[in-house]
Amino acid sequence: MRVLVVEDDVRLARQIASALTEAGHDPIIVHDGEHALDKTTETPFDLIVLDIILPGIDGFGVLQNLRSQHVASRVLMLTARGEVKDRVTGLQLGADDYLPKPFAMRELVARVNALGRRYPEEPGLNLRVDDLTLDLATHDVHRGAKQIELSPRELMLLKVLMREPARVFTRTELCERVWEHPHDYDTKLVEVFIGRLRRKIGDPPLIHTVRHVGYTIDSRERH
Repeated sequence: MRVLVVEDDVRLARQIASALTEAGHDPIIVHDGEHALDKTTETPFDLIVLDIILPGIDGFGVLQNLRSQHVASRVLMLTARGEVKDRVTGLQLGADDYLPKPFAMRELVARVNALGRRYPEEPGLNLRVDDLTLDLATHDVHRGAKQIELSPRELMLLKVLMREPARVFTRTELCERVWEHPHDYDTKLVEVFIGRLRRKIGDPPLIHTVRHVGYTIDSRERH
């Protein structure tokens, strides 16, 4: 599913996004309510993981606005508040489920998966850069007519790049999105996986190194 993660704690947001990516979903992160509303007008999301306590417009305000605009995305609310009234308020405003903090990441993923099973999934969406395609429903990758076999980690890395073509990602950003735990990776590991992806994708090259910055996927040749 395409998931919008609305969480002002940057570290927690990255951990949530990494866990969801590993579970086969496609998360995008924003850190405040205003940007959340902007994103939902630009892109349809299957599910929104929405923290209640946010700078500016809080989670309740975001949810109320979404439902008034007839946005049908499923909403899982996160809250550090223990009061029952907050949970009731969220459900009355149109939330589909809630999860109090602190929570185990595997429980969040399980609840997201459960909400996904509760509703019919939208038809598969393809990511495309030039003649390279990635089917988000089946995880099939093709370069033209040729199918490319990728490992789960290679697939996660490619998915992050293809979600935002022409954006330059630093090595650290890619680490944080693809590997859940800091001790599982270092920036040298990203270079190894980028090299593998380049070999498998073939020529003309689509993944480019931006010197002293990081990597991007782009159909235009970079110098």
